Amino acid sequence: MPRPKKCRNLSCRAPYSMLKPNGIPSVELEKIHIDADEFEALNLGDVQKMSQLDAAASMGISRQTFGYLLASARKKVATAITQGHGLVLPQSTDTKREVL
Repeated sequence: MPRPKKCRNLSCRAPYSMLKPNGIPSVELEKIHIDADEFEALNLGDVQKMSQLDAAASMGISRQTFGYLLASARKKVATAITQGHGLVLPQSTDTKREVL
C-alpha cells in the first residue's frame, strides 16, 4: 500500500490553462498534463533559481521528492515543445496549501 501524500505548500498559479503550438486547434493535439506540484517545482527551481534544499523546504517536502518533481516537470515541458503537444497547466483555486 503506497504512503499517503503529504500536504504541500504551493504559491504559484499558472497564468493560462494550456500552452499549445500556434495554428493547431487544441482538439487535434495530444495533451500532456503537468501537476500543480510539478509546476511549483519548475517555478522555484528554474524561474526563481532556488536551491533544491531551499525549494523543498518551502514546499514542505524532501529534497529528493523535489528533485523527482522537477525532473518530471522538465521532461513533460521538453516533450511538449519537441513533439508539438499541448501542455495543460494546473488551475487551482487555493494555491496556499493543497493536498496532492
